[in-house]
Amino acid sequence: MIFDITDVNNIIKTDSVKVDARTINDVTVSPGAKYAVIAREGASNRVNGVVLLDISTPAHPKIASSFDQNLTGGVHNMFATDDYLYAVSGGQKYVIIDVKDIKNPKYVSEYEHPGARLHDLWVHDGIAYSAQGGAGTVVVDVGNGKYGGTPQKPKLITVYAVNSGHEIYPYFQKSTGKTYLFIGDEEMNRAGRVYEGTNYQLSGPGGVPPRNGVPQTSGGFTHIVDFTDPMHPIPVGQYHMEDYGSHDIIVENDILYQAYYDGGVRVVDVSGELMGNLADQSREIAVFKSFDPTGYTANAPFVMNAMPWKKDFVLFTDFNSGLWAAKLEPKTPVVP
Repeated sequence: MIFDITDVNNIIKTDSVKVDARTINDVTVSPGAKYAVIAREGASNRVNGVVLLDISTPAHPKIASSFDQNLTGGVHNMFATDDYLYAVSGGQKYVIIDVKDIKNPKYVSEYEHPGARLHDLWVHDGIAYSAQGGAGTVVVDVGNGKYGGTPQKPKLITVYAVNSGHEIYPYFQKSTGKTYLFIGDEEMNRAGRVYEGTNYQLSGPGGVPPRNGVPQTSGGFTHIVDFTDPMHPIPVGQYHMEDYGSHDIIVENDILYQAYYDGGVRVVDVSGELMGNLADQSREIAVFKSFDPTGYTANAPFVMNAMPWKKDFVLFTDFNSGLWAAKLEPKTPVVP
């Protein structure tokens, strides 16, 4: 679905694009807005892959092409650059696709790490950082060149062993010259904790959770690693809220926009040197929990993804209540 968000107080659906898929898990737009791309899973003919969209008229995208070579197992996540698309294939590997001509995408190469389950990847400065359960963070030269890799011949740089394999975000901090890696857990239950949660069932009769059933709970947190020297990564801190679990991560202008599932949207200052638990350091700028009495599960925030928009807005999606826009207001001065 495509929405006009020019006026965030009046979000308007302008069009939609339908493809053969049971699930569309990721939609992304290239940095230069040359194309958008849809990830497909569960196609009726078992041929999944990706669908590239011509967005020269943004409100009304048109299908430019589809690509499924080595992607028939389904695509869960992707990372787009103007020239290349990196698509996660069946949780096993990522395939690099030449998209210079969006009407004629071409297979370039792929990278598969042994004994790991791939979920997410981001590419920064020609280096692909991927979250891989069973291995940790897998770092590959896909065009940086310093470590001998190219898009045609990716080369492993290092593996950072961490018990987390879900979300990942590399961030270059201008003020310090450091590259920090934010690595997110995703734990869909709280078994073994003091508060174990509600035994939420993802599916019920008909394959969907019952409406207005028990709220979902989560666990896990965001690890922070100094990855300035990929050969010598240094774990320095975390953003850890014990009662909730982390999901998607965006960092922009030294601010972390964290989708924290039942903990809502968390906006956190990540400027300067990072160490320890940021949640204990008065670094939280704002928290917004999307309580909605008309949600699929009423008044049960479960934020999947959040990102900044323009100067003062945050757009985010909630598992129970859809697409939201929130304005980040300045702090009200304390009056004695």
